Amino acid sequence: MSNSELSCDFTTGVAYPTPFDRYVVSLAKSAARHICIQSPQLDYTAFDNSELVDALSALARSSRQAEVRILINDSRALVGRSHKLLLLARRLPSVVKLRKLAEHPQWNNETIVIRDRDGVLYKPGGSDHDAFFEPDSGSSTVRHLELFDDLWRYSVEDPELRSLHL
Repeated sequence: MSNSELSCDFTTGVAYPTPFDRYVVSLAKSAARHICIQSPQLDYTAFDNSELVDALSALARSSRQAEVRILINDSRALVGRSHKLLLLARRLPSVVKLRKLAEHPQWNNETIVIRDRDGVLYKPGGSDHDAFFEPDSGSSTVRHLELFDDLWRYSVEDPELRSLHL
């Protein structure tokens, strides 16, 4: 996805999982410091791809202030199958943090990707197909980031997601 495609102020009706997955990669590639991903199960169709891992890995290595936070509410699917973002979190645990929040009244199964403080991709919990993309909306991004931060405070590290060292 080109930068010109990202320059729009607001896009509705972004189909899920594609091109939603391409918008996720675009946000990751254009991030200066932070990416936050909130997804109930970290869907394989939207998040398990090498291009996203490469972008997040580059971000993680770009500066000491870089941070990738991933919040899920169900880790069973990740534990049962290999997931590229889980492997990245295991490789770079000080920068790529993966946590679990089983349930919380403010989380309605939305899937949200937040770039820095100025870009957000949002799929409502009740929608299987449509998402909203706001690549240049500071106010919307901050609102989603505040909710993400609140949920993150209640989340925990899931021992099931750690690497087994034998």
